[in-house]
Amino acid sequence: MFELTLLMLLGFIIAYWYNQTKAIEEVRRYGKQLTRERGYAFLDDSVVQQKIRIKPRLGRMALLRVFDFEFSDVNAQRHSGHIKHHGGIVIEVQFNRGNDIETLRLQNF
Repeated sequence: MFELTLLMLLGFIIAYWYNQTKAIEEVRRYGKQLTRERGYAFLDDSVVQQKIRIKPRLGRMALLRVFDFEFSDVNAQRHSGHIKHHGGIVIEVQFNRGNDIETLRLQNF
């Protein structure tokens, strides 16, 4: 019985790791694409996860992850942004440039 529990735990850890890796890659790709489309530079080629929680999406429980990233504008000033990933897809991207905040809602939720 102990072996079965340990095997199930290991399977859960591997599934979570795989899901997390896919989410990070997708968020990074969206961040690069959207910053490039706006004429900004995606800095450090990285995103940092700030939050993770379970929240319903389309009637099913799903992981809601919030990632932070940094970008620079044409004046080479460093700014921050946030990307929300919920249920396997990117649903929102936010660019914070001082007092100017641009929010793009990519999916209904």
